[in-house]
Amino acid sequence: MNRILSSRLAKTWLFLLCLTPLALLGYRIYANELSANPVEFIEHYIGDWAIRLLLITLCVTPLRKLTGWSQLSRFRRLLGLFAFFYAVLHFLTYLLFDKQFDLMAILGDISKRRYITVGFLSWVCMGALATTSTAGWVRRMGLERWHRLHRLIYLSAAAAVIHYYWLVKSDIRLPAMYGAILAVLLIARVPWLWKKARDGGFRVRLTKVHRETNDAVTLTFSLLGGKTLQSKPGQFLTFNWVVNSQTLPRSYSISSAPSRLGSFDVTVKKQGIVSTFLNESAREGLTVVAQGPYGRFVLDLAEHGAPVFFAGGSGITPILSMLRYVEEASPGCDVTLFYASRDEHQIIFKAELDRLAARLSKFRFVPIVTRPGAEWAGERGELTKEMVLKTLPAVEDKTFFLCGPAGFMTAVSGILTSLGVGANQIHQERFTPGAVAYAPGESVPCTVEFTRSRKRLECNSTETLLSVAERNGVDIPASCRIGQCGTCATRVLAGEVQMESDEGLSPALRAEGFSLLCVGRARGMVSLEA
Repeated sequence: MNRILSSRLAKTWLFLLCLTPLALLGYRIYANELSANPVEFIEHYIGDWAIRLLLITLCVTPLRKLTGWSQLSRFRRLLGLFAFFYAVLHFLTYLLFDKQFDLMAILGDISKRRYITVGFLSWVCMGALATTSTAGWVRRMGLERWHRLHRLIYLSAAAAVIHYYWLVKSDIRLPAMYGAILAVLLIARVPWLWKKARDGGFRVRLTKVHRETNDAVTLTFSLLGGKTLQSKPGQFLTFNWVVNSQTLPRSYSISSAPSRLGSFDVTVKKQGIVSTFLNESAREGLTVVAQGPYGRFVLDLAEHGAPVFFAGGSGITPILSMLRYVEEASPGCDVTLFYASRDEHQIIFKAELDRLAARLSKFRFVPIVTRPGAEWAGERGELTKEMVLKTLPAVEDKTFFLCGPAGFMTAVSGILTSLGVGANQIHQERFTPGAVAYAPGESVPCTVEFTRSRKRLECNSTETLLSVAERNGVDIPASCRIGQCGTCATRVLAGEVQMESDEGLSPALRAEGFSLLCVGRARGMVSLEA
């Protein structure tokens, strides 16, 4: 069915079908088959079809969800525009034949006759929806605000049904039927809206700002509305930051202990637009929408005995959450941390790590500085195999957690492999702001087709498909943007998509040909079900 709905002729046939009521009306006028009151007949006939098409438009989303016919979304805008088209004809008939374009009489009707008041309200709402239905308006308004505006379709449909109900004098069967259909369509949306509200994030307020280093800051947030956060040590949250009137989703690891349910910390190193804003301009009272927690880079003391952590730079943040968890759950646990920093002044959480070293009886803390000052007494230069062996004579019973820049993680993985550490003993978290670490290589021209949106776009092999979609007004739900939450999973219909991570894909989605667009890049020609 999706193949039939995606054909080029499908919209043409629907267009002609939507014109059929107008053609039939034209025939009835030509054949003189109108009622004794032809003006009233024409007004009611055209208005009737405006409501029908409005309700059919509202049927598209539930029908798509129930049947899995994703291509139905292609026809929603066309149906909505035809509903408005018939509403305009309905209104023009009233203006021309009932009021002869007498402005004062029209204003008097709108203000005094309740069925005309609500009918005019419905017409205005439909006009706003039709005007802003293009991809250009999506880009100008932003997807979130555009979605909020287009919820007016519910108000428009309800006002249209009430208008019809108040208009008829005695036989209310038809408006009552329309009202029942509308009620069913709205009730059917309740589970989906509830799920969307549940998964759509929660608001948090910044309550404290603590400077860690000259380019890293810890932000403490409190959850609003009495909500609590159920996280695991090592997980992250995705935030919809608003910077310079733009909504910029970014993910940051939780650095506080998971036992803190009503508040949490994230620690941000200044590296990009959002992290610079948070380091320089974030003030107490700032509110933001967060989603999550996400991530499988999680410490479980029942499963991961004698954990060994390797952190580079700001990669220490999820590992600090794990260490704080160890302090609360098993302070006698055998635990080791190798932490590489550029210089001794860039050691994030220095005081907290020293406190934990004193608090945990079996905690070995090995700070490594690549560009030390003259007074630095610890390890110098790059992490080496000899440094690891000096602290860890045996690696057989250990579980290793790696987090940091791509080069650091590659080097650590190589050292561990040379020591005979198995792949099942190593857990890694890529830690690049806003995206998965990626070495783009040569840029190659590519083409991506979004079949539901009917868009065929040129891009290159270094761009994520999510960024291509967002830049061109294609609605792809997304959250973490580092390939872990699975929100942006989209079916690949043809071509090859290369992903830097597939952690967010379940085996079932992987088998059905889904890819994560936030970390997926086209290889040649790609067709996506979006």
